[in-house]
Amino acid sequence: MMSRLQFATRWGLLGILLGTIAFLFNYHMVPTSLPGYEIIAAPAMWALSFFSEETPFWPKMVIFMSGQYIAYTSLFWLIAAARDKHQAP
Repeated sequence: MMSRLQFATRWGLLGILLGTIAFLFNYHMVPTSLPGYEIIAAPAMWALSFFSEETPFWPKMVIFMSGQYIAYTSLFWLIAAARDKHQAP
């Protein structure tokens, strides 16, 4: 069985991947919107909400990915902790 850290880290990395895919879809498909984009990328959009629109693209992308990673990792760390608590004898 994998540790909480491994479990949370894998989901954190998957969160970055999902957020990046959703961002690229929205960035290149201007007339359409990806259903669920606001939910998938909510942590990243929240992290970006503290910065100005004048912030250059690459720092924004780093903030986007960091927000995704931190939120998804934290969420799945809590899920793993709850799961472990219920499995304890």
